[in-house]
Amino acid sequence: MRILLIEDDEVLADILSRSLHKHNYVVDIVADGQAGWEYAESTKYDLLLMDVGLPKVDGITLCQRLRSKGFFTPILLMTAKDASSDRIRGLDAGADDYLIKPFEVGELQARVRALLRRGDVPRTPVLQVGSLRLDPSICEAKYEDQAVELTPKEYSLLELFLRNPARVYSRGDIIEHLWTFDDPPQEESVKSHIKGLRQKLKAAGAVDWIENVYGVGYRLKPHSQEKSQISTSPTKIPNPDVEQQFNQAMSGMWNQYQGLMAERIQLLQQAAGELRTGKLGSDLRQSAGRAAHKLAGVLGMFGKETGTQTAREIEQILEGDAKLSTDQQRQLLSLIEKLDNLLNLKEQGKEDRGTPRQGDAGNKFNNFSASSTPPLSPLPNARLLLIDPDLQLGLQLQQLVQTGDIYWKQITKLEDAKHYLQNTSPDLVILSIDEAGWREESLALLLDLANRTPPLAVLILATGDGLVDRVTVARAGARGFLAKPVTATQIWNTALQILQRSRSQVINILVVDDDPVMLGILRPMLEPWGIRMAELEDPLRFWEVLQAVMPDLLILDVDMPQLSGIELCQAVRTDPNWQELPILFLTAHREMETVQQVFAAGADDYVVKPVVGAELLARITHRLERAHLLQAFFTKDLITGVANQPHSDRDLQQLIIHAQKHNQLVCLAIFNVVDLRQINIRYGHEAGNQVLQKWGRLFQSTFRGGEVVGYWGSGEFVVGIPGLTKAEMSDRLSDLLTTLRQQIFIAADGTRYQAVCNFAVVEYPTDGLNVASLYQAASSILKIK
Repeated sequence: MRILLIEDDEVLADILSRSLHKHNYVVDIVADGQAGWEYAESTKYDLLLMDVGLPKVDGITLCQRLRSKGFFTPILLMTAKDASSDRIRGLDAGADDYLIKPFEVGELQARVRALLRRGDVPRTPVLQVGSLRLDPSICEAKYEDQAVELTPKEYSLLELFLRNPARVYSRGDIIEHLWTFDDPPQEESVKSHIKGLRQKLKAAGAVDWIENVYGVGYRLKPHSQEKSQISTSPTKIPNPDVEQQFNQAMSGMWNQYQGLMAERIQLLQQAAGELRTGKLGSDLRQSAGRAAHKLAGVLGMFGKETGTQTAREIEQILEGDAKLSTDQQRQLLSLIEKLDNLLNLKEQGKEDRGTPRQGDAGNKFNNFSASSTPPLSPLPNARLLLIDPDLQLGLQLQQLVQTGDIYWKQITKLEDAKHYLQNTSPDLVILSIDEAGWREESLALLLDLANRTPPLAVLILATGDGLVDRVTVARAGARGFLAKPVTATQIWNTALQILQRSRSQVINILVVDDDPVMLGILRPMLEPWGIRMAELEDPLRFWEVLQAVMPDLLILDVDMPQLSGIELCQAVRTDPNWQELPILFLTAHREMETVQQVFAAGADDYVVKPVVGAELLARITHRLERAHLLQAFFTKDLITGVANQPHSDRDLQQLIIHAQKHNQLVCLAIFNVVDLRQINIRYGHEAGNQVLQKWGRLFQSTFRGGEVVGYWGSGEFVVGIPGLTKAEMSDRLSDLLTTLRQQIFIAADGTRYQAVCNFAVVEYPTDGLNVASLYQAASSILKIK
């Protein structure tokens, strides 16, 4: 478990760090509130342990800032003040617990364990999967009552797996959880610790409990007879709310698609009838083979693994054009009869092939059918929910929404809304909290939606406009706040802004598969995790839909009529705009020839049908992580962490093009580390890099909206902001400039030094009509200074 310790007393920080390390916690230490904010914002921690009297940003202010930004990590405050008013202030700021200095280290450890158990979901004090137990209070691991002696890192690995028994962890995930910034691992460290943990578990009798998921990472794999004994509440893949959503969707899906399954069985039975008379033609044989292929791909996902295996054997016999031997014919007839008896499907009419779920009719976000046109609006397929009894307001919003490809729904009763949200995850909820008897329940609903995985965006409508009202809803996780009376246009404009911000964090995936059953299964498997899925059955419309969806990842079926997934993959890889798009294949084929073909076509990964949800999610996450790393490598400056010169230059050009169209101003500012070269010469390049890294973090924490921030080399940072005059820009940057000039750095020899900062501001179109001319104007000002 990873803890951030924010304490400016070096002696106390050292004592606490040593104590936490002895209990196998990974600890990062910072000495001021501003650094604590930056660390907490950039890294996922399991607990924040902070002093109240911190320099730069005090602990209570930092706590308030974290909660207002939607951070729900447990916070334990420490203070030397014993006044009840101080404790109340800390708890009201969002802290989960409080310790008065001086305190016993044992009490600290107990409170840390209690908060970690509380965490995001309920956790038992003793972690147990089957016969494997781990007690965090005494750092003891046992298998069938036999002690397992582990190193600190092996213990932390086992705890990580036991707290998340269904999650697949990549090496990067493990490094993030178990190593500090000051203790980076060697390349093979994770593999070595995994091997050591496996050997010690095996020696105790727990054989092959850690599984290597090829190309993804590692996960806990208890023996099948022990899986039912899992007693911890995992924090990732089997999130109870998400698992419940998926199970509810799957429970109705078998009945929904029984008609289509029956058609496929009937096709196999027709082939069997023709086979008995010796009249099985090549067309019917191929159609029956495709039906068996589709059954093999989905039956296992409904818990019918035997059906998948039987259908796969039928497909193998029907492959090719060679005449079937007597034994093959006898085996085929037996397998078809076995599959028919196993599924026991009643005859279904074609009208039952798989109709949309109740409530889906007319929802533009469901799929791309053969006749529909792909959405082209700025926010395609968005889903909005208004919870407010004011029907007139709902009607006005409906009229505004009709101009876009957006699904809108209004619910007038809070209880009905709660029921609706149990199985549905809109992109934005607009919630009125001050109706009669609604306030407390509305705030509870807001907190619940903010704590979902992923969190739902909520815009609050309230009659009160005081600071307490705004802080209360911000602490609960609201993304926006509007005070009544408010017009439909104001709500709509605010909603669009929230949706634009949210959409930048949503993963868009396009799935191309001609089997509607597979598409129907994948949606409830992916969407609860913030993955927006667009589906396509007709591969002939692939390019049109690809351009409309602009996916972050593409999932292709191998076998489809007219165009195969392999051919689509080859087409994507020949286009320069899509060559870096991660592509994952779904296939019921296990033979090496098919695997080689998909990789030769340009695939990044493949998953064998029937799909296992946890594996598919892990492979998607792994591929997206690699894609983001590559993108960051080509678009970000590696030292400062902000955009590099080519990427930020393009963004600035787009900013100016937009300003030209809308007759707006754009201001460009250049910040220059004047003495960077002298710092490098006198103290070494590490000292110069220290300045650039610190400045980079400050720029990233200051600018979070539609600004453009880049590093152009030689100590120059560039910032572009639309809609401000030169005077307004200078005023906005004054605090940042002061902070940059106040930074104190320490060289390797202990010498303290500061960096000299100059800056210049220019304005489009007054000082230049493009990026180059604006940069020249700003550089001329810097030379004069």
